[in-house]
Amino acid sequence: MKAAIINQYGDSHELLVQEVPNPLIDRQDDPHQVLIRVHAAGINPVDTKLRQGGLKVVQPGDFPKILGLECAGIIEQVGLMVTDLKPGDRVVASLGMTGGGYAEYAVAKDTNVAKLPDEVDFVQAAAMPVAAGTALQALRDKGHLRPGDRVLINGATGGVGTFAIQIAKLLGGLVTAVCSTNGVALARQLGADQVIDYNVADFTKSIEKYDLVFDAVAKSSFDECRAILTESGSYVTTVPSPKQVLEQVVTTFTQQKAESLLFRFTREDMNWLLKQAAEGQLRAVVERTYRLNELALAHAESEAGHVKGKLVVIVTENEPAKS
Repeated sequence: MKAAIINQYGDSHELLVQEVPNPLIDRQDDPHQVLIRVHAAGINPVDTKLRQGGLKVVQPGDFPKILGLECAGIIEQVGLMVTDLKPGDRVVASLGMTGGGYAEYAVAKDTNVAKLPDEVDFVQAAAMPVAAGTALQALRDKGHLRPGDRVLINGATGGVGTFAIQIAKLLGGLVTAVCSTNGVALARQLGADQVIDYNVADFTKSIEKYDLVFDAVAKSSFDECRAILTESGSYVTTVPSPKQVLEQVVTTFTQQKAESLLFRFTREDMNWLLKQAAEGQLRAVVERTYRLNELALAHAESEAGHVKGKLVVIVTENEPAKS
């Protein structure tokens, strides 16, 4: 099969498209695996950190490595204990730090796979697991968002942020989006009630008070945001610093809370997100798609910052007709 591999850690030029052996599922010793023919794979900022070697302590396997934390495609084969998925099913999968999405075939655990509604195509689906799942868990589980809560989302037009605006509205929040000048229109299109252009105003100096501040790009801190939180407000970030971890411990004993999120895929969450997408209530903002041999360009664009929504690599060109 064709795959984009790295033979060593380094910059985006380390990504090379080569023919490699197809992955195999172990139907007996690991009977809960499925083999997926990949049609599209999402590109996440963490992919570039993995490529650079910044997360090697949590990245299993030897070189050559195939990156890609999420993919969408069609099941080709299932393990002996897989009962709710079958060959031919259209699915989306979370592959975790093991990766494998940047290839024509990938292996996933059955519990990390969800069936796709007919209304959701592979590109939209491939953009969802990490970013949409992170947004949902940050707002619902860490931020305890309730209807009527005032929510500020920093990094509102990035991969996580574009989902966060929509999910916060679905959960009944009043949303203030923080983004750059060229993201203001998009934030409003996605449903933000108010938009702060960070080139014009510092949101941490706002006179407004928020029940929840979600920093989807980890560019602020609890200390910087505590003045704009209500007395029982929460600050949630996606990338905890050592200081943030300490603040989480300290705020265990205070009304205001500092929280951080380590995303964990669940099929229940994915099914909820896909249901919203199928009903037209949630959409993946995909700024651009790439081919497998253009992944170095995609990683370079991701690292340059300012991507609106997600980047997606199309691995297999044509989606088969739905039965």
